[in-house]
Amino acid sequence: MAENLGLTFRSMPLLALALLAPVGLAFLVARERHRLRLARRFISESLRGVANPARVLRPYVIALSLLAGAVALAGPRAGFKVMPIEERESNRVIAVDVSDSMGARDVGASRLDAAKAIAKRIVDADPGRVALVVFESRAEVICPLTSDDDAVSELIDSMQTGEVADPGTDLGTALINASRLLDSDPNLKGDIVVISDGEDQGSRLDESLRRIRDKGIVVSTILIGSSSGSTIPRADGADLRDDNGDIVHTYAHPEVLERVARATSGRSYANPFGEHDLDSIAAAPSVKAREKNVKVPIERFQWPLALAMIALLFGSFVNRGAE
Repeated sequence: MAENLGLTFRSMPLLALALLAPVGLAFLVARERHRLRLARRFISESLRGVANPARVLRPYVIALSLLAGAVALAGPRAGFKVMPIEERESNRVIAVDVSDSMGARDVGASRLDAAKAIAKRIVDADPGRVALVVFESRAEVICPLTSDDDAVSELIDSMQTGEVADPGTDLGTALINASRLLDSDPNLKGDIVVISDGEDQGSRLDESLRRIRDKGIVVSTILIGSSSGSTIPRADGADLRDDNGDIVHTYAHPEVLERVARATSGRSYANPFGEHDLDSIAAAPSVKAREKNVKVPIERFQWPLALAMIALLFGSFVNRGAE
């Protein structure tokens, strides 16, 4: 009913404190009657002085103060005002390499663990929607464009090397799948961030770069790994071996990722583990400002709060006098 009258409350549970008013009234009335009985029993009429006729109102005034205070605490709102606000929108696809080579531990931790930490930093700083693609020789979309940063971060934490189950690395396939996600929202230009060690055994990189460049999509790349190379530890602690039984060594290829970024007017980063190394990528180039009007409820707590204060003040005056 209150909503039909345009009256709402910020916190309905706090409004339940208004039930203290009748409880307090019953207590104060009983206490006042008990005080009067004691005064008439033990103090002679001549010693009582001049009674305050308004004192009988004190329990009701204090109860009114409690009621008004509870209503003020619940945050009453009545009416609306229209305010213009600016929303900043962007679409960004993060493509993370989960091939076996990302299990190499040449950056203090595994390359994939470092990639996941960087991806989460980008998600936290991005003001718009984010999607996730993981890739080996094949790419998979594990999260469409969404504004739910917590869900995206949980999916990033769950990434494992080899989860696509298609060994190898094809950057071209990853870029094509990422660009399709951006095509799903043609009204808003987006960008792609690729996190990889730069190994590429695919044959579609040139084709994908041409298509992405034609669409005007910016691709930034983040290299994880060392050019000096590293073995790839397996879950049992032994090093990964190829079909001939030889230990596999993996090397980071910064030149591949630099080429991708350069071809699409993006930025290229190498092992950006410093606190501010990714500040420039945090400001998404695809951010678009849009202004819209929103209805904001008008706070009206001042009125019941003022009534509570006046009632308390009046209660202190009527409390004076004999008896």
